[in-house]
Amino acid sequence: MLFLHEAAAQYHERILWISTTTGLPDAILHIHAGMLIFLAASLMTGRTFDRFLPLLTVMVLAGGNECLDRIHLGNWNWPDTKSDLLNTIAWPLAIYATAHIHRLVKSSKERNREDGQLAAVSAEA
Repeated sequence: MLFLHEAAAQYHERILWISTTTGLPDAILHIHAGMLIFLAASLMTGRTFDRFLPLLTVMVLAGGNECLDRIHLGNWNWPDTKSDLLNTIAWPLAIYATAHIHRLVKSSKERNREDGQLAAVSAEA
């Protein structure tokens, strides 16, 4: 258990360093982290934005970040935790949903076009 506390403390120090170095507020860092993870997960897995794996990666890592915060702080700070999760996941979720809906609509249009072509061939025969 001591290892987890030490790892969480070191992780927290790195997060503070990033915040201090960039001068960005915590909320903005969460937004950027979520997008960076989403893009990296998409590239590393070869999955497009309309697939669930890149989004799931963001969700898992955001949850892990909050668990490390909880270990470091010794308790949950629910308002901060909810805000951090929302900031991290919001844009990847919006992009995933938009891409997924686009794929479904495109797929539906292609099926309708194919059905129309089959009907035209059947009518000619």
